Amino acid sequence: MNENAEDIEIDLVRLFKYLLSKYKAHLLLGIIFSVLLFSYKFYKFEYSDIPLEEINNLFTIQREVKLPNGQKKTEKTKVNYRLYKQNFLAQESEYNTAIKNIEYQKQKLNSVIANLSNEEDIQKEYMKNSILYNMQDPAAYLECDFLFIVSNKYPNSNSLSNYKNNSDNTKSLTDEGMLTSPVVDFAKELISSKDLIEKVSNRLNIPVKNSKKQITELTEFRKITNNTFVIVAKGNSPEVIAFLKEHIKDFYQRLNEAFKSEYQISYSQTYYGSINSSFIEKLKIREEDKLNSIINKIENSKNQISNIQDPAPIEEKLIDLGTYKIITYIKFAIIGFAAGIFAGLSLFGCKYLFDGKLKDETYLQKLFSIKILACIHDGSFIEKNHNEEKRLSQSIEYLCKDKTKISIVSTLDLDEIYEPVKVIENTFYNTNTEVIVKKPFEIKEITSSDAVLIIEKLDSTDIKAAVSEINFLKEIECKIIGIAYA
Repeated sequence: MNENAEDIEIDLVRLFKYLLSKYKAHLLLGIIFSVLLFSYKFYKFEYSDIPLEEINNLFTIQREVKLPNGQKKTEKTKVNYRLYKQNFLAQESEYNTAIKNIEYQKQKLNSVIANLSNEEDIQKEYMKNSILYNMQDPAAYLECDFLFIVSNKYPNSNSLSNYKNNSDNTKSLTDEGMLTSPVVDFAKELISSKDLIEKVSNRLNIPVKNSKKQITELTEFRKITNNTFVIVAKGNSPEVIAFLKEHIKDFYQRLNEAFKSEYQISYSQTYYGSINSSFIEKLKIREEDKLNSIINKIENSKNQISNIQDPAPIEEKLIDLGTYKIITYIKFAIIGFAAGIFAGLSLFGCKYLFDGKLKDETYLQKLFSIKILACIHDGSFIEKNHNEEKRLSQSIEYLCKDKTKISIVSTLDLDEIYEPVKVIENTFYNTNTEVIVKKPFEIKEITSSDAVLIIEKLDSTDIKAAVSEINFLKEIECKIIGIAYA
């Protein structure tokens, strides 16, 4: 079993070497097939009655098909180039639109995060610097209310009549306010103006960077009617309230200076003390809730960004028709070349396996139990082995040292076995041994010889002819000393 396996392995190696020796023929066949397939495709593309972009089944697209149960299924369909291009451009447009929408959503959320982060910084700055928020003793909280009344210096008759006929002071103030200019609105802007804020900041040593709330909360503006408003001074000590009183007095002077030609403005203190002991606790809770709300909004916006999924990218790129032709030409040329190589391998492989020629030097040895003296070429495609020539010369000299006539018998012509014949002739040159070359049918000459040497050639000798030759020589009882391969 192992011996048979070895025979098969050796035969496969020889087959490989044989096929490799025909590489020129393989290349030639590959080029021929490549040119043929290229020419076929070129003619089909360039000289077809149907334009290339209208030829069906050139490209594959995916389409969604609605099933009877309502579900959708993606199917692949082969179409022409025009439909393929339309489908690709539609997918590309849909993809680009989805990308733009996602980018817009992310930009919008990032803008929201930036605004919220700014609010967070402002809120933290306020909570750090506010004297009200940072009060340790809520009971020390103080308020001082100032009522401002604005009246027109030149009221019309209707206004005066309405004013005199009204017994309710609040209602008269409201009615007269219908005629006033925007003093109240100006007062609201003035109390939170930059120079007044800086004045309070410097005096009370309260830092102001981005947040002004720690200052404006100390002088809260409350509009009552169109002609009246209240400013509530808030502090954590009588000293702060005393300063705020002077500050509000300065505010009044500026307001009165701005409108003295048209309006009469008066103010008076209406309250001083602490009416709400829980104000500071509520203030702290409200401001902490505001900060937490801002932080939660920032986290929610970040989560929304992370949850946004990009659309699946388009896996393929649009194939240009010219590029498609070039790729197809190259593909068919390669396929043709491979087909030619395969055809060459198949052709020469079959020839090697089924031509009936002798492939194995041990085949005749095993069949007839004859000696192998030498094998100069281990195949028609393998270079000569000079060591085998020496082996043949020495073997024949030893076996025929006392012979006078040697017959070389072969089924091949002399030109195919010339090399071993020349070696034998040179071996017995200037000796008493005669060397003759005969065909198997030349019985008279062969039988008159002292020794018979069979010479055949691997990949050239017909197996049936060689077997018949040796059988015949054995039947006529020739003295076969061995076999050599040219």
